[in-house]
Amino acid sequence: MKNFFLIIFLIAVTTLANAADMRPFVWADDEDYWPAIYRGNDGKPAGIFNDILTEVFARLDIPLKKAAYPWKRAQKMVKDGDADGMVTVYTKERQAYMMATKPIWNIGETLFFRRDQPRSCEILKLISFEDMKELRVVETIGSGWTKEKYIEHGINNVIWVPTIDSAFNMLAKGRADVFIMFNLNAFNLLSKKRAAEGVLSEGYQNIIAITPSFASLPFRLLIKNDSPFVKRIDDINRVLELMKKDGTYQRIQKKYAGIIPVL
Repeated sequence: MKNFFLIIFLIAVTTLANAADMRPFVWADDEDYWPAIYRGNDGKPAGIFNDILTEVFARLDIPLKKAAYPWKRAQKMVKDGDADGMVTVYTKERQAYMMATKPIWNIGETLFFRRDQPRSCEILKLISFEDMKELRVVETIGSGWTKEKYIEHGINNVIWVPTIDSAFNMLAKGRADVFIMFNLNAFNLLSKKRAAEGVLSEGYQNIIAITPSFASLPFRLLIKNDSPFVKRIDDINRVLELMKKDGTYQRIQKKYAGIIPVL
């Protein structure tokens, strides 16, 4: 009889464990980081990261529940345990409560500034974050990678704004010297700003960009330490490698090739 109840107990435990394994992976991410990840016209996540992770979880036969939010809110959801993970840079702060997959995409950051400002020659010579100490930097709230770099290199003159749109407005108004941003997203927004008429039109016409070598970084899927999906990181890495070998990555690259507007 004891053996009978032991068997029943083990079956119940196994069933519960399997049920937990089959729950969806909850992915929360940025609604405004086009074309990497953003909220599509249908309200659902879209973009490069979405294409990659949708394929990864389908191949692993893991249900995927995903939604796009303001970036600060998405990060809080993961930190509070309301979501399992997000795609971003693996900063020192995030290492304290998350584990990371191998890079799923490398993104080059671009530095924007007004060419008619007094410090433009100085900006063109930037070769490191250290060289930005005397500049007025504008940055969006929730940008963990740049925040970490600014603290590390003693860059204190940072103006924090809620959106990318606000950051470009600060540049156009001459209230900030530089803004570092993912190139595709920034070029897309800037081209629209240049096409629009208004009091800041001249300021937008004068914004130009350079691509400093010190601002290139890998984006990874970060999973909260206490999520049951941490144990699937090796599986996720394996599928990412397979996708690179079987042409999936190349198809995604081709899909998003040529989408940078001409400035």
